[in-house]
Amino acid sequence: MDSTPAGIVHAAIDELLFVVGKSADDLQMFHDTLAKARLAPLPPFPRATLITTAHIVDDLKRVERDLRDVLISLGLAS
Repeated sequence: MDSTPAGIVHAAIDELLFVVGKSADDLQMFHDTLAKARLAPLPPFPRATLITTAHIVDDLKRVERDLRDVLISLGLAS
């Protein structure tokens, strides 16, 4: 297996840090909005929204697995 130059690895890590930080902020805002919605009477919940919700959960699980793989590849997790 060929080794990737350190500069490229650092650039990839910097990009991941930026994207993960932004995503964390967005997810926290989404979480807070949903938490408030639980306190209010809910409007009708379309079936398409349930399907989209399932896709979001699946995508987030995939992202979590992929991020774990990156940490393992960098020797930062087991």
